[in-house]
Amino acid sequence: MVRFAVELFLVASAATAMGQAVTACPWLASGTAATLLGGEVTVTAHVEGTFAGSCRFARPVSESLASIEILVGPADSHACPQDKVKLKAIGNEAVQCRRLDSPTRQSDMIAGRIRNVYFVVTMNNIAGDTKMEPGDPKLADAYGASALERVTEQVVGNLY
Repeated sequence: MVRFAVELFLVASAATAMGQAVTACPWLASGTAATLLGGEVTVTAHVEGTFAGSCRFARPVSESLASIEILVGPADSHACPQDKVKLKAIGNEAVQCRRLDSPTRQSDMIAGRIRNVYFVVTMNNIAGDTKMEPGDPKLADAYGASALERVTEQVVGNLY
């Protein structure tokens, strides 16, 4: 009888745990994205193992949508133009660029490679994501890294 009760408890616990599974991004925590975006975020993740997939953290802001998007995979897929800025100490061959997708949507991107895995980190409609704002801890740190650089560093660190 005790054995039956224990087995029933284990089966019920496993079913409950599977029912509460949360979509997670292996490269960036939801709390970090929420801090940078200024509140609760919606997470969409399509993960195919440790080194392939995508994650999107989004939050409505005013009349637009602020978001952080991460793409990881075996192919170099960034869309930076020729006038991109080369970055050091963020993976291999890292570059940063800005695109105006529409009059109301601006995308700032860092793309690069870790071993044979490519990554692209994009921030959309986030004021100050690529420049240091004195006195605002969510946009800058003591070393002068922008929010986009800090997020990219976390992604790269999780790819190692």
